[in-house]
Amino acid sequence: MQIKLKGKVIYRYSVRRLVYALCFLLFSVIDQRVKTEGSMVAFIFRDLVGVVMAVIIMTHYRLEDFRKWKIPYLVWTAAWIIGTPIAFFYRSDAVLLLDWLVIAADVVLFGYILIHTFISAVIEKKRPKLNLRYGAVWLVMMVLMIVSRSTYIWPFCYLVMFGCFYLTDFTQEEQNDLFQGMLDGIILGFFVLQGFCFVFRPYDEPRYKGVFVNCNINAMYYLIVLTVVFIKIIYVTRTNGHKCIKLFYWVGAGMVLSLELLTIGRTGWMTAALLSLAFCFFLKRHQVVKRAWRNLLVLLICVVITFPVTFGAVRYLPPLFHHPVWFFTEWNEKRVHSWDPWDSEKYVDIDEYFNAAMGRVLQIFRNVLEHSPFLMKADAAGADLSDMEPVLTKKQRADSLLVRGTIYKYYFQHLNLRGHPYAEQGFQLHETYWVPHAHNIFLQYGTDFGIPVMILFAVLIIWGAILLGRRYKQRGLETDAGFLMFLLVPAIFGLFEYSWGTGSLSILMMYFAWREVVCGEKE
Repeated sequence: MQIKLKGKVIYRYSVRRLVYALCFLLFSVIDQRVKTEGSMVAFIFRDLVGVVMAVIIMTHYRLEDFRKWKIPYLVWTAAWIIGTPIAFFYRSDAVLLLDWLVIAADVVLFGYILIHTFISAVIEKKRPKLNLRYGAVWLVMMVLMIVSRSTYIWPFCYLVMFGCFYLTDFTQEEQNDLFQGMLDGIILGFFVLQGFCFVFRPYDEPRYKGVFVNCNINAMYYLIVLTVVFIKIIYVTRTNGHKCIKLFYWVGAGMVLSLELLTIGRTGWMTAALLSLAFCFFLKRHQVVKRAWRNLLVLLICVVITFPVTFGAVRYLPPLFHHPVWFFTEWNEKRVHSWDPWDSEKYVDIDEYFNAAMGRVLQIFRNVLEHSPFLMKADAAGADLSDMEPVLTKKQRADSLLVRGTIYKYYFQHLNLRGHPYAEQGFQLHETYWVPHAHNIFLQYGTDFGIPVMILFAVLIIWGAILLGRRYKQRGLETDAGFLMFLLVPAIFGLFEYSWGTGSLSILMMYFAWREVVCGEKE
């Protein structure tokens, strides 16, 4: 079906596309819940990823598929009905019944999916055209993650989920619906989550946390939304969409970039700048005047126009409702409470924001000028894994370059072939901060799963980016440009910050991008 404006189609939708949109809306909510809750509730949403992925995969299935091969499905159903109560009875750590029910749903759904995938791909030879070399590298990496010393279960779950997803022979129409539904769902999720912020999340700390408990996590989420908006602009430009729709997405890009600025995350700023440059070069292919700098100028104008409005909404809308909501570990007396007036000193004003933002920018220049990276000394590289003594003094912790260098040296020094369990990781950086992760996605994969996985992970990122770049050069499709940016977001952001985790939207999008690389070749 279609929605038209003055005779021009502005939106095409189908039931399948709406289902996909709802699935990615749920992925957005799952991302927020997993990164915000500190209790078993987070586990429920983490496990819910499997149910949502099962829905996405099973939209391709037809009732005739199950009727034709009904015996294996009936056997699996009977085994699940008998086995689930027994497993629940003997599982002592099933604290929340709801989490157990979600896990049970994951098991039964992916049992059906595994059966269907085997029959379709192996027996009936119905599978997409695969890039076998790239797929083999991905498979080897996933297997090495599973057999590593890490105690994580998610690599096995992701191998099953995305392995079946990659082998599902979606039609071209289904793939188009999936891609557009993906974009629609993430945008819808942004409106839901940011709308919640505008009502319940007062701006009382200079680094805007949005709907999360950490400003860097919030910055990461905005990068995914920014990528989606960029893809939409490329799409409506390529298809000569209505001017109102183009204006909507350009203004949206300015707003998301403004929110990114409010997080005062230097890594987020850097990643957003690189994504913006890539977008400007991608977009010029579909324009009459092929000048990337013009696109960049328009983007900057959108930011300048929308920043005051965005700041005003963030600062002044929540006080109208006076119902602040805190998440895990957030509550303290310095935060805004419902009884505080709208002009309370606890709120961040524009001067305080600019002072904080400029302070973090100037800090980088001061560190570079005052501390040469080649002269930094850090003892963490040789620290014992069980050492609880602080590595840096109170004075040294103000040097961000020294802090990052210390963390990287420590984790690099402790790399091995099979990784470390989580209990063997981390060290006391200074008296008030225990470093729980490597602040680098590549080092973290190496720490968790071993050096071979770290190398293969980097290879998949670089190789995938090259292949997607070549395809965009050949075809000019927004799918290639979009998945390339989805691949780069966690890779670039992850150079300096934590950007991965089970249920993370950024990592899910990376696995979706890998499917485009594995299965994106056309006949």
